[in-house]
Amino acid sequence: MNKTTLLDCNQILDIFSSSNIATAIYTTNDLIIEAVTDAMLNFWGKDRSITGLPLIVAVPELSGQGFIEQLQSALHTGIAVTGIGVPAETLIDHKLQVRYYDYEYKPLKNAGGEIYSLIHTATDVTHRILGNEAIEKEKKQRRMLENERVLNEELAVANEELSAINEELQQTQEKLHELNLELEDRVTERTCKLAESEANMRYMIDDAPVAIAVLKGTEFIIEQANQYMLHIWGKQDKIIGQSVFSALPEIQGQGFFELLQQVYAGGEAYTGREAPGIMEYDGEMRRIFTDFVFKPLKDDKGQTHSIMIVATEVTEQVQARQLVEAGKHRLEAMVNNTPVAMTILKGRDLIIETANQPMLDVWRRERKEVINRGLLDVFPELKDQPNPARMLGVFESGRRFALPETAVSLVMPDGSIKTHYANFSYDPLFDTEGKVESILITVIDITENVKNRKELEDSQADLQETTEELAASNEELTAINEEIQASNEELMATQDQLQDTVHQLKESEERFRFLLNAIPQQVWTATPDGALDYVNDVVCADFGYNTSQIVGHGWQKFIHQDDLPLALERWVAALQSGKEYVVEFRLLFGNGIYKWHLARAIPLVENGEITLWLGTNTDIDLQKNNEHKKDEFLSIASHELKTPLTSIKAFNQLMRRTKDAERITGFMDKSAEHIRRLEKLIGDLLDVTRLNAGKLDYNMKPFRFKQLLEDSVESVQHMSPTHRIILEQSVDTELTGDQFRLEQVMTNFLTNAIKYSPLGQKVIVRSKADEHHITVSVQDFGIGIDKEHVDRLFDRYYRVDNTAMRFEGLGLGLFISSEILKRHQGKFWIESEPGQGSTFFFSIPIVPEKPARPEGIALDLNREDVMASE
Repeated sequence: MNKTTLLDCNQILDIFSSSNIATAIYTTNDLIIEAVTDAMLNFWGKDRSITGLPLIVAVPELSGQGFIEQLQSALHTGIAVTGIGVPAETLIDHKLQVRYYDYEYKPLKNAGGEIYSLIHTATDVTHRILGNEAIEKEKKQRRMLENERVLNEELAVANEELSAINEELQQTQEKLHELNLELEDRVTERTCKLAESEANMRYMIDDAPVAIAVLKGTEFIIEQANQYMLHIWGKQDKIIGQSVFSALPEIQGQGFFELLQQVYAGGEAYTGREAPGIMEYDGEMRRIFTDFVFKPLKDDKGQTHSIMIVATEVTEQVQARQLVEAGKHRLEAMVNNTPVAMTILKGRDLIIETANQPMLDVWRRERKEVINRGLLDVFPELKDQPNPARMLGVFESGRRFALPETAVSLVMPDGSIKTHYANFSYDPLFDTEGKVESILITVIDITENVKNRKELEDSQADLQETTEELAASNEELTAINEEIQASNEELMATQDQLQDTVHQLKESEERFRFLLNAIPQQVWTATPDGALDYVNDVVCADFGYNTSQIVGHGWQKFIHQDDLPLALERWVAALQSGKEYVVEFRLLFGNGIYKWHLARAIPLVENGEITLWLGTNTDIDLQKNNEHKKDEFLSIASHELKTPLTSIKAFNQLMRRTKDAERITGFMDKSAEHIRRLEKLIGDLLDVTRLNAGKLDYNMKPFRFKQLLEDSVESVQHMSPTHRIILEQSVDTELTGDQFRLEQVMTNFLTNAIKYSPLGQKVIVRSKADEHHITVSVQDFGIGIDKEHVDRLFDRYYRVDNTAMRFEGLGLGLFISSEILKRHQGKFWIESEPGQGSTFFFSIPIVPEKPARPEGIALDLNREDVMASE
């Protein structure tokens, strides 16, 4: 211990980490956590696995509390930032809790004055803050007690003065006593009656099941108000005796003062139904609805002296009705905007409440012919059919009823009858009491699907027929061989006849090989021991080798090494059992690509012995890819649709458990945000469905392009306060196109830029125009895109790396945008550098050269598209 020992870096970090002072060191603009003490980790509720991560990623609960911005300010300006007793919400014992801290963010500079890191120190002062609050509370209580003591002394002095006054009044009272005795008899009887009447009136008002108040005189003094009325007003009974306008200042300007004056002056009662009003409850203004009557009270001469108010609060009923009406409106909007035929039938009379255009097209009716009419009145021919009974059955059971792939005969405009196929479903719609009030009928035309399936079945039947013809050809060849053999035995002496017979055999074999080469599949034959002795031209063309390099056992080198063991196992088993050979494997084509094939082979048996094997390899690569694409899409769609539904369900449960209006409002806002996400996902699916059906309408007309850009920026800016959208250049040019669809493209570009730049703060929009075209760019400062992915981003469902795990969406937004731009004869491209951000461009003609015919774009999971980042 006599010599000086120098500590290495690891030892210094260990000593630093074990320090009792909460300290962290950050570097770069992303605030990378280079070192952190155990004390700071305890404040954050984290472990050492977060070292090396950006602070916002390691401790995401700090987002929105202002600390990240303060750290970045200290890093950029070089000025230290301090905080005293600042509350912070962090994860402690797996729960978000609020603690108070003193902290300092101090920039560290090198010899050249450049900032290379930040040091963050913090102290938990929660006990100090809470203690100070307790001391202040105690001081306040002491001040209140002192004020009460002084007030009691003042009251004692006042009581002494009142006592002296009472003695003087006693003398005066004795003088008046004699006069009172004379009047007492006459007044007693009337007073008793009046008191009895007034007592009855007050008892009736106080115990009435409705809100009642009496306002006296032109100042409308509150003479009486029962508890129900005080509850509606949000006041205590201490307001009795005050003017209603001083007791309830918040009703000024709401029209009630004018109504009271009108009733008092005119002497006629006024009735209000579901009247809105703004009232103060515990310092918070709240909107309520009431049914009320202002009734004038008159004296013997018919003069109004007071007004009685009788009211009932109906806020819950009005809000419930408004929610139901809003829900109905959204449902009707969904029905009217979906490309699938839908209608809503109300009540057991099956009244047609709404029907979208596809359903009207199915019915061959105009909207005015069916709305608000009974289904059986519009279509009396349905009375003897089973469908009305099925619909009433849904009202009884409350369960969905479906009729898949039902054949329907439709009368065409030319009078001909054409058979269509459709999926029918009857879904119950429930009222607030859980009773079925309506049913939603959906009709999906699947004629094309059924037609395609039947065509596939016919193709399979044709293939089977061809296979049977090949087998028949084999039998015919066997018969010819037998005939030739017999002819050889009988005509051995005649050489010319023998040569003719050999020539016939050669021609038959050539016909057989011609048939095999004419088949579009790979066809091969093998000897009884399993060696290939023939392959058709398709095999050679696919593999890029000649027959001699494939026959024998050379075919095995073309099978993928992972599939070869099973293929050989099945081939050996078939050779031993003499049964059909069936297996799937990948074959290597001449271009270096493997493709999935289904191999099938059957033996030719003659005289109880296998003489050869006839086999085919059918290309099923597209089918395999389709299955993979379908599974991938369904997985993403189920995840994206389930996530907001789960969140909405959770917020609904929280709303049921709390009575705090402020928290309920917050939960409703969060639910609305998830509903917006769900509506966007469904909207994207509906747009692609319309593209598939060729029904994505375009309203091509001139408009001001600058207004479109400003509207798009304003709309997205309102929904995304985390980023500032800057419109640097905006050309004021008139453009011919569909303004709504082009605004949809801009919205997709802007939301994409914001979504993929979570740490960015701005998005820049520019536009320019030449004589014939307008070009728009949207620049973000986010994660960027590798060059290998740029050309594929506008393909359907394409996703870059693992962004599907970090960002929401089905991967349809940019695909829909590309189709809209193609419809406008436009083009689009991307310039991007990983880590620096991306710039998305599109260019469209100011006036299209000629109308482009829209083509249906299939929402086909069998397409060899790659999934596009949204």
